[in-house]
Formats: sequence, structure tokens, C-alpha cells
Amino acid sequence: MNSIKIHGNQPLKGVVQVHGSKNAAIPLVCASLLAKGKVLFRNVPRISDIDDLVAILRKLDCNVRFKGHLLMIDNTNLKYKPLLFEECSKIRGSYYLIGVFLTLFSKCEILLPGGCKIGKRPIDLHLDAFEQLGFESKTEGNKLFLVKKKEVTDVVVRLKNKSVGASLNALFSCLATDQVILENTLFEPEGKDVIVFLKQIGYCIDVEEDRIYYKKKSLDFRFVKHAIIFDRMETMTYVIMGLLCGNLTIQNAPIADLQYPLELLLQSGYQISFTGTVIKAKKSKGKGICLKTAPYPGFPTDLQALFGVLNAVGEGESVMEECIFENRMHIYSDLLKAGASIRVEGNKVYLKGVNQLAAISCQACDLRHAAALILMGLCSTGTTVIEQYDLIERGYEDFIRKTIAMGAEIEVLLNQVPNNVNG
Repeated sequence: MNSIKIHGNQPLKGVVQVHGSKNAAIPLVCASLLAKGKVLFRNVPRISDIDDLVAILRKLDCNVRFKGHLLMIDNTNLKYKPLLFEECSKIRGSYYLIGVFLTLFSKCEILLPGGCKIGKRPIDLHLDAFEQLGFESKTEGNKLFLVKKKEVTDVVVRLKNKSVGASLNALFSCLATDQVILENTLFEPEGKDVIVFLKQIGYCIDVEEDRIYYKKKSLDFRFVKHAIIFDRMETMTYVIMGLLCGNLTIQNAPIADLQYPLELLLQSGYQISFTGTVIKAKKSKGKGICLKTAPYPGFPTDLQALFGVLNAVGEGESVMEECIFENRMHIYSDLLKAGASIRVEGNKVYLKGVNQLAAISCQACDLRHAAALILMGLCSTGTTVIEQYDLIERGYEDFIRKTIAMGAEIEVLLNQVPNNVNG
């Protein structure tokens, strides 16, 4: 099991570059199969989830070239195959291939998608949308089967609950249908980036609040270039790192998509400033931040654990409530062991800031938990040991190397150096 040691309380200083958004890149790479012609993506993050998707596309006979942050995909030789590759069960985002396959082939067989274990995260909303479009599904063991059972030409599909993933998958799966209205959809900045790309390909899509209008038309062969938006979660991770540990300048920050969390930090008295696409964050103490996670433009669930670390060493009391996932509270038992003043009641956590945290040994459970544990270790006294830290590679490019470059003292243990430490 890969582990790291963090020798805490080292001052950090430097400039860090934000990369392309994980939550946009994954559905975009899947959506590239819907194009006629070659697709060139710019600003693609070098993360393990994208590596797994690239491996899947190659197994589907796509010609894929991945150099630096450029990803070229030629799907000319794409042919139907059951999606029974091990990579499908490793990443949750493989479920976007279901919607893509339903449009391209009217059927799909896939290993049940994997990903971070942060709750039940069922795909029942996706399956319900597929059913409204005429598809039938069944599961056998760890496999999911879908097939077209009836033709629909003009249909209104209403999602039972708002969901980014289900909204995108419903859109992907309806593109072979003559005319569709999708209702009760949810598209955060990353989903909107996917819609921009689909329109570049040539699909006729109109967005009106939470409703999508789609009308089928023939696609022309074209060479499509698309630059992926920058990652707002990565941005805020480095912002919090600066507030906890030093003086950081974060470049390529998608500030327009981060108005709410940035405003919370300003109102609480933290030393941050931002202009254009640059954020500066200095080590400082702020008042406790009370928040509830919610869909965009509300507070992102992906930042909840990170703000938990910040509140644990802030000034005064705070209450945080997780309203998206039912099992995203792992960090608080770790903070409690480290000396934080915390009480957890269901999906709510009550914190009272302390002056200092002590180093502990712990194990990461998911991507954002790994990020929060590393932040905790960086601002703790002593040496923190984190097992399974490499979950961070699922969504952050070169995170350990970048953090070391800014002054952190981090050792990779057991001679199991992750790919993105030594390039």
C-alpha cells in the first residue's frame, strides 16, 4: 500500500498552476466518441482517471495520442465491444460510456462503474432516464446490460432528481432520437463545458434554465478542437493550503465559478485576494465558516472536507452540513484523533477551532479525503503518515511534487513512488 510521511508545520511559498478540470475532462473524453472526425482536447489533466479512460478508448480501437496536456482522439475505427475492461470498474466516470453507447449502438454491456466510495451513489436516475428513452436494463452480478426495446421519436424525459451525472448521461443517450426535451436537469460549469463541446461537434442543443432542447440533424465530418476549463476544486485545494501553511499564488484559477466559496473566505477574515485568473492566499486565521453543501452555485460537496480542516484550526465555532452524499465525513474522525474539537451528528459536524493539530497515522478513503488528509498533515505538529495517499492521483496532477516544490517535507514510503512524482 502506498504511503507518505509529511513532516508538518513547514512554511510553504510559491506559484502553482491549476490544470484542466477532472469533472469536465472525464465526460468530454467519453463524448469524443460521438464526434464524426478527429477531436483534439487541450488542457487535459494528467490524472489516473484519464489514463484509465484512454486505455478503454484504445481497447475500443480508437487511435489515441496523449502528449503533455494535448489529447488527440480519432474514433474512425470505433466498433462495439462489451465494456468489460477492468478500467471500467475502477472509475465511476465510465458510466458516461453507457449513454454514448446507447446513442451509437442502441445497446451496452458494462462492468458496474467504480470510483470513490463516498456513499451509495446509485445510477438509478440514469437508468430511469434511459427507460424513458426506450431502453431496458438489467443487472447480473457485477454487469449491467441495456438494450433498445422501443423506438421513440419525440419525447419529454424528466429526471426524478437533479443530478449532474444523470443529466449528462441522459443527454448522451438521446442523441439518436429525433427530438427530445430533458427536464429537471443540472449542469454545473463542467457540464456546461461538455454542452459547448457537443455543439462544436454539430449537435443542435439549446439550454433554458433546467431544461434541454435537442433536435437531431446529420453531422458533418470535422476536426474539433476544445480547451477544457480549469479545475475549480484543485484551485480551492491550493487556496486552503496557502491559508493553512504559507503564501501561495494560484494561477489559472476559474474565479467566476468560485464566487461562493471565495466570498465565504473573505467574509471570515482570511487573507486572500484575486484578480483575473490569479488568487493569492496567505497563512491566516479566520472565523468559523458555517455552510451546507449544495449543487452549483451553492457550496461544492467536493470542498466540504477541505473546509473542515480549515475550520478545525480557525477561530471560533462553525457548523457544516453535508447534503449531497451520506458518507463523506471520514475526515472528522481523523481530525478528532489529531486534537480537533469536533462533534459529528449524522451529516452535520460542529467544530470549535484549536490552535494546533498533532500528527497521526491515517488512511485515505477517497480522492477528496486524501486531499484533506494531506492538508491536515501539512499544518500539524510532527510527522503524519497517510496510507493510500495515491488516491490523490485520481484528480490532482503532480500534487505531491508541486507541494514539495513549495517547501513541504514529504517522503514517499516503501519505495512505491507514484508515476506523477518522477514524471
